[in-house]
Amino acid sequence: MKWDDEKHNYLIDLVNEYDGRKKWQEIAKKMSNKFGDTYNREQVRGHYRIEPNKRNAEMPDYKETVEIKPDGSQASDKLVELSQAQMKDKDFLLTAHGYSPDEWEVVKATSSKWNHFNKEMDEPRELYASKIVVQPKANGFNWDKVIEKLQKVKPTKINTPQHIGEWLLEIPLFDQHFPISNYEYYKPTQEKIHNKITSRVWKEILLVIGSDLYHNDGFTGQTTKGTIIEKVDMEQAWEDACKFYEPIISKAIEHSERVKIVYSPGNHDESISWAFTKYLKARFPQCDFDDKLVEHKIHVFGDSVIGITHGDKGKKDIHNVFPAQFPSEWGSATTKEIHTGHFHVEDAKDKFGTMVRTLATRNKTDEWHKRNGYVGAHKRFMIFEFSNECLESIHYV
Repeated sequence: MKWDDEKHNYLIDLVNEYDGRKKWQEIAKKMSNKFGDTYNREQVRGHYRIEPNKRNAEMPDYKETVEIKPDGSQASDKLVELSQAQMKDKDFLLTAHGYSPDEWEVVKATSSKWNHFNKEMDEPRELYASKIVVQPKANGFNWDKVIEKLQKVKPTKINTPQHIGEWLLEIPLFDQHFPISNYEYYKPTQEKIHNKITSRVWKEILLVIGSDLYHNDGFTGQTTKGTIIEKVDMEQAWEDACKFYEPIISKAIEHSERVKIVYSPGNHDESISWAFTKYLKARFPQCDFDDKLVEHKIHVFGDSVIGITHGDKGKKDIHNVFPAQFPSEWGSATTKEIHTGHFHVEDAKDKFGTMVRTLATRNKTDEWHKRNGYVGAHKRFMIFEFSNECLESIHYV
């Protein structure tokens, strides 16, 4: 049983209340009712015998402060009981100041002895005025939490189709920003995609994962480059992404000869979306995966070539970048498409025979986009249906 000042002082008050008549059984019952622990007569009597009639003073008044700085770092100043070893232990200091060692790191720490005397105290307590400056960890990803989630995943068994059509369905859902928009919000989109997948048996289904699938790149409210934005619940975001994509992939495997999943790095979530892609790769070994950390990727189907990139880099010359990187595939195709996101608004330009599309998103408008005037766009995603010859149709979901 762990005793602290509050419990000790309450015990002294009870003993004084009984005016020296040590009814330990009744005292133990009152202690149990107040603190929720189970106390017996021997525990309370034994503790009282160690320090009889000695009332510990409350923690002295101290003006504790927390300062949030423009660069995202924080300064905390509070009174802490420390040993010599503890004042050199960064994890202990972080915890004492209320920060998680998984998400924050100490930049600077100073501890000054602050012995407090007053007449209520039998002995002074050795306290320290502890001041620390902390910053979010650059890679504050908690793998223990991910492993805990993965251990709960059940195996998936899926029957593959027998009769195949010569069609490709591309599902590039850019800029989902989980959990700014959660699973319940995206559920109608999921149902529409299910309907399209089950409308026929496909030769191939192509899914693009990443490209700002998540709003934060970890648990510290930062983007990939470390920009501080609103901090969101990334555990919930991971759960939502699983609930959204796993049924879609299962349906795709059932209704397509081949399912390919392409990871596209975004500017918000490069690391955590890559980790999610790796999770899907282990979860669905029936699928082909391109999980390389490169900006520009392509997929070839029949006479069509599709370029995939998030769209935050080199947008002006993007129609020249893909032919330069993939000259053979680009030169052989009669239908040339480049699909990007990032701007949260639909746009399409025909650049010398290459159709460059900025894809719409159904994501809710977050604070950053509100401040920068990216408002009023249609809330919808776009999926694409290709025959062997060309792009046949675009569906809004």
